[in-house]
Amino acid sequence: MAMRHYSLLFISVLLLNGCTAPTAGEAEHKQSSTISTENVKPSQAEPAGLQNNDKQNAISIPMESRPYITVAEVTPQIFAATVQAPCRVEFRAKALSTVGAVVAGRLGKINVQVGDRVKAGTPIATLESPEAARMRADVARAKAELQRAEDRAKRQAIMQKSGVGLEIERTEANIQLRQAQSDYARSLQAVRLLGEGSDQSIVLHAPIAGVVLRVNASIGAAVEAGAVLFELGEPGALWIVADVFDNDLALIEKGAKATLQISALPEPITGRIAAISAAMQSDLRRGAVYIELDNTHSNLKPGMFARASIEAAGPRRIVLPTTAVLIKDKKQTVVYVETADGQFEPRNVVIGQARDGQVPVLDGLAEGERLVTSGALLLDSAAALLL
Repeated sequence: MAMRHYSLLFISVLLLNGCTAPTAGEAEHKQSSTISTENVKPSQAEPAGLQNNDKQNAISIPMESRPYITVAEVTPQIFAATVQAPCRVEFRAKALSTVGAVVAGRLGKINVQVGDRVKAGTPIATLESPEAARMRADVARAKAELQRAEDRAKRQAIMQKSGVGLEIERTEANIQLRQAQSDYARSLQAVRLLGEGSDQSIVLHAPIAGVVLRVNASIGAAVEAGAVLFELGEPGALWIVADVFDNDLALIEKGAKATLQISALPEPITGRIAAISAAMQSDLRRGAVYIELDNTHSNLKPGMFARASIEAAGPRRIVLPTTAVLIKDKKQTVVYVETADGQFEPRNVVIGQARDGQVPVLDGLAEGERLVTSGALLLDSAAALLL
């Protein structure tokens, strides 16, 4: 019986080993699976979304994959770039003016037509307005009332000195005098805004010297108060307005040189940056850059379109090869920063316009940081497997 008991125990041990011991092929497969899962693994960094420009789980790679990735320390350097932007020819603000109707009325006479050159102060039209007649009549009434108030105040002052007048009457006369003076000054100022003329006629004058660009009414037409009737401009006082993307505005400085391609001119023309608008076109993400021309050109007309190449040699900036930058969803610009030996994390950055395979970083990186300059796609693919 004892011999039989030992035989059964030996057979059980053999069966157990046969069920649990791996074959050579299975052992190799298991080892290969373990290596592939450890090639890319997340660290214990605090996760956050890329949209918030915060740190995500760092990406770790094994030693055998590192030859496929190049890491370099970033330092600021001079970056000479050229910003390309669409632009248009416009009048300078001081070279454009309008003539409008101060009050409602009817155009009785027009002395100019489109294309006429006029001097400042030239009569260009006559407006007939009953409102103007009433305002001028108000001046006459206010003046007469002022005269009566002055006489009343003088009489009360004389009576007060003679001892026959009352203080309360003298005080009331002075109050009425001040009210009459205020009414007269107000009505006189209103008539001065009407301009030259008499009764119901108002003569409209050219406010600046220039060319009549547009006539917005005809003889006999009724016009409302505030309506723009004429537009005048000085053709020689033109500049170029370029629409520059917001991430390129930081590269442009006042005084920078610009080269302009205009279809109406056989050769490119040059200019300098005169001003940069503080306001943005939020729907287009563009800002206006104003370019003064080095020389006047008679063939230029307001409204013409052009293409500007602006030299943007700005201050020292961090510059990366374009291979270091990844664009996600057509709006996020991402680089991979080395946080420890063999560990990397994605970082949102703001970049300018690329030139000759180099791109300036406007925000998001600091001097001395180490980041991936080539092989970023490998890390990005590894990061996608962790999602």
